[in-house]
Amino acid sequence: MTSIVQGFGAPSSDASGNINSGTEFLCMLSPPKEKVDGYDNSKPCSQQTISVPSLFRDAMTVREQVYGEQGIPLEAEFDEDDARSWHWIAYASVASTSMPPKCMRSDSGNTPADDARRASASASRMPVATIRLIPPPHGPNKYLDDAKEADKHADADPPVEEVVIAHPSEPYVKLGRLATLKAYRGMGLAGLLVNAVSDFAKLNPDTVYKPPSPTAMERAQIKEHGKEQHLAWEGLVMIHAQVKLKKMWEKHGFSEELRDGNGEVEIEAEPHWAEEGIEHMGMWKRLEVKRGRTGMSSTM
Repeated sequence: MTSIVQGFGAPSSDASGNINSGTEFLCMLSPPKEKVDGYDNSKPCSQQTISVPSLFRDAMTVREQVYGEQGIPLEAEFDEDDARSWHWIAYASVASTSMPPKCMRSDSGNTPADDARRASASASRMPVATIRLIPPPHGPNKYLDDAKEADKHADADPPVEEVVIAHPSEPYVKLGRLATLKAYRGMGLAGLLVNAVSDFAKLNPDTVYKPPSPTAMERAQIKEHGKEQHLAWEGLVMIHAQVKLKKMWEKHGFSEELRDGNGEVEIEAEPHWAEEGIEHMGMWKRLEVKRGRTGMSSTM
């Protein structure tokens, strides 16, 4: 699914100091699944021997650069959730050549709008920001290896021993790997991506999470001694946020302690934890899902 988005420009200028505002796009990649089988996380995406989907390659290009600047090992960037996640990539369209001065143009009768369209047609699209949506199920840090060493990514789940309060039993989605190239920060791209993910999820709840079969549910109820089981995703979203970015996430409706419409606590705040020396916290939000209609026009 691809949509054109206006509102931010490429932060560059030509030799004359003219700002190149560019054209902007958002693209979504459905879970690549087996298309990333054989991905070697010891090598950057550009050096993979398998044929990587172009949109996933663009997402990894941004992630490798941004998280590499934070000192995150390359081996921690690609994980088992990438194959089952939806990925969004924001692009800036940067002109490959600057428009020639007016005195050097032929008298073709072109209007300024014609010249602008011609310049846009010769532009190159550059990935500048990305985010992913991981569908249920989730659990305590599933990236702990046999040596019991925690995942080295700043976006990792908290270590098992630090999860004092159990996560809710109902299905929830997790947003992660939010990354924006340094030159494009402060332009609202994070909000653009979060809104795009939220809009997709609430319009496609049964695509994000396919309810288990009646047989599977019956077995689960027997195993849980008749305890109520959730049959569908009801809009619950989680993020593992850096504490210093708490206010940014609050602007998007996330909070440490989730309360319902009556002010009752649904999910209590969890203890903070550290990944790569960065303090993290869990934050929650509930979207209003819309069933009986779909927002999916196409997938890529």
